[in-house]
Amino acid sequence: MILSSLYATAFVIALQAQFAATDAPTAMSPKVLFRWNDYRGQINYGDRPPLDAQNVLRIDLLTIGEHTQSLLPYQVRRAASNFPVMLFTAKNCPPCGTAREFLNKRGVPFAERTIESGDDAMELKRLTGAEGVPVVTLGAQPLLAFNPDDWNNALDATGYPGSSMLPRSFRQEPARPLTAKATPPPAAQ
Repeated sequence: MILSSLYATAFVIALQAQFAATDAPTAMSPKVLFRWNDYRGQINYGDRPPLDAQNVLRIDLLTIGEHTQSLLPYQVRRAASNFPVMLFTAKNCPPCGTAREFLNKRGVPFAERTIESGDDAMELKRLTGAEGVPVVTLGAQPLLAFNPDDWNNALDATGYPGSSMLPRSFRQEPARPLTAKATPPPAAQ
């Protein structure tokens, strides 16, 4: 059981590294990750659960959309494609609002995932090692808790501009839950 958890963690880290390493999403890059239990009760991860999978959970690892990225100035688009930013938040969390406002003022495009259930919390801990929010990931690197100095240093190091270069009409994509119950997709033919 511990060995399968280690394999699952290594798999997700490899997926995060793949997302951080690609310049732009391709048709072959995994956009959705699933977690499920097999007939033995063992937890598995992959992009296509089998038909007999139980307790299927869809994990939303999508970063900002291609259409949104096309609206960004070059320097921001380059930083966002090399180090996509994902903000993990929860409802009724004042530091989460402060972190969101900080990223918006700095002009950083980000995907926001909300932690609303025990499954969300479990996946957050597995993905980032964090047990609380807010957490931001820059590519595969998590920054735990909100500390403006640490966040500014990390954003500077990854190539994000020091002040907003976003057009006034730019709007962040709405927040979505990190996980959602799902049915297995049909088997490939």
